[in-house]
Amino acid sequence: MEVTDTLVSPANGKRQRAAGPGSEAPADAPSASNSSAEPSNGPPTKKIVVDVDTLSGSSRHVGPSADVPATGAVNTTSPGAMRPKPSVEVEPIIVEQRRLKQPTLAIYGMVSDTAVFRKELADRDAQIEDLREKTTQLEQELERRGTQISFLNTCTEELEAKIKHYQEVLRAEMLDSSKKGQAEARRVLHQQHFELGHIATWPSNGREMWVEGNIMRQIIFELNEANTRREDLEARKKTAQRTLNQLTRHEKDRGEDSAVAPDVSEPLMRAQEELLLLTTELTALNNRIAATRQKKDDLEHEKKAFMKEIRRITDEDSSEFLAVPAIGDGNRYVLMNLLGKGGFSEVWKAFDCVDGQYVACKIHRVSRDWSAQTRGHYLRHAERELEITRQLDHPHLTRLYQVFPLSDSMFVSVMEYSKGTDLDTLLKRCHTLKESDARLVLVQVVSALRHLASLENPIIHYDLKPANVLMHSEDPSVLEIKITDFGLSKIIGSGREGPSDNPSIELTSQGTGTYWYLPPECFDTASTPRISNKVDVWSIGVIFYQMLFGRRPFAEGESQRKIWQEKLIVSSARNLNFPDTPKVSHDAKSLIRHCLSFNVNERYDIFQLSADNYISKRTSTTKHKDRSGSTASMVAPAMGAPTTRRQREP
Repeated sequence: MEVTDTLVSPANGKRQRAAGPGSEAPADAPSASNSSAEPSNGPPTKKIVVDVDTLSGSSRHVGPSADVPATGAVNTTSPGAMRPKPSVEVEPIIVEQRRLKQPTLAIYGMVSDTAVFRKELADRDAQIEDLREKTTQLEQELERRGTQISFLNTCTEELEAKIKHYQEVLRAEMLDSSKKGQAEARRVLHQQHFELGHIATWPSNGREMWVEGNIMRQIIFELNEANTRREDLEARKKTAQRTLNQLTRHEKDRGEDSAVAPDVSEPLMRAQEELLLLTTELTALNNRIAATRQKKDDLEHEKKAFMKEIRRITDEDSSEFLAVPAIGDGNRYVLMNLLGKGGFSEVWKAFDCVDGQYVACKIHRVSRDWSAQTRGHYLRHAERELEITRQLDHPHLTRLYQVFPLSDSMFVSVMEYSKGTDLDTLLKRCHTLKESDARLVLVQVVSALRHLASLENPIIHYDLKPANVLMHSEDPSVLEIKITDFGLSKIIGSGREGPSDNPSIELTSQGTGTYWYLPPECFDTASTPRISNKVDVWSIGVIFYQMLFGRRPFAEGESQRKIWQEKLIVSSARNLNFPDTPKVSHDAKSLIRHCLSFNVNERYDIFQLSADNYISKRTSTTKHKDRSGSTASMVAPAMGAPTTRRQREP
């Protein structure tokens, strides 16, 4: 690259090469003094001409530029001489295939050193080559990533196709299993019709009646026969006893008349032997009768569970969803069997083909035939239930997974499924629980309800009963429970009153709920009562009493209608009695009394209940031993008990 200084005369436009350092001026070049004598339209201009040969294989050329008036002359012959610097005009450099990021000092004539300019161009060339290399690498990496993405997309499509295929196979298998399960349930039901009995319709008046099965009839026959035999043995025993008494008196009289004690007569010995045989036989017969009666009682409990199964299958046969194999997006949920049916909803056991687990699908139905008031009432209850269930996060409360519409008049809430039975069915089968087992269930229920009462907007369950306490495990020895069904629950919101730890609201839905488990204040029709979590505490007391003694403490055996009309809970709840058997601890009875206090101000709230020693203690210290061993090792309180007991309300 060569850099020269050229003076251009404004008069004639001729170029004159300026003398560089160490060079001589040409002969025809005018001196600085001569140039001033020539006519001129303006001062001379200075132009820098840059000749660039070849830069990195790219051709460059210098184009013309306009003259710029000079402000002074430059003495190029003497580096040390100072003279006015002329105006400098730089011809633009056109560089093909290269664009410098910023102008250089050499371009503006500020630097005339070619080495600096060459170094700068070399650096820029190196940067460009480095960027080109990086660009090539990135393009190659991008191409490689694109190939990988394309491969992964292909694999994903293949996997999605396989998953879809497997889901279809699983769905078909579950549908087949559902049909087989339903058929098996009806086969067992038909067989148990003969063993346990069945419901028949009385021809004359059309009323339903229960017809006993073969097993029960056989037990009744054995009991009648044993009772007849016992009456005969008791009569013979009385006769033998009288004979023995007569012979004994006769021998005594004979002994008084004789100075020597006579030997025992043979008739007296035979009378003693006969009485002993009759007594032994009667004892064995009484034991057999007791065992038969226990068998009958067990069969009665089994019959109650069987009658519940009859109602379930009857409801399942009448359900329109019996013919619907699956519901949900892409038939995600396969309906297996009906779990229960209420007034406005059905609960089905279903299999989730996406997550691969069993769930409970509650199908809510809004009938078009309902009045606007009934429709609005049901929708409010359903929306409140979903609102409550969505915010629940506790190990002993049923979780809500999903809600989706099924039609314009139905929607489905998908909930956690519990494999075991419910507490109501369990009590129908075994009548009572050991105190340690009952306490284990009690601790879990109290833990769940304490969580509900601790929310920002506390919740009253209001329909707590054994049917809404589910056994989560299929193993009957594992008494892990889940509380469900929040359809009648109350949210204590802005209208609350009372202390912060036990706020109350007005009860505006009197007449709802299960009356055996509701406290007396819920039956007050003279005014609008206020309720708090003490309603649930009362229900806990009734359930615990029922688990221990096999019956409810108040209005047992009465109908819902009679309880409401005659206010049986109000009239009987002042007197709480405990059966003599089975034996339970004093602490258990004391806790039940605190839960079932007629005066609501004297009744425990849920926090006081959780702080009771019977709940908070780690090991059971029952006064009486359990009848069939202990399950104390299974008892583990689910809440951290407070260190100090809360003060009761005045």
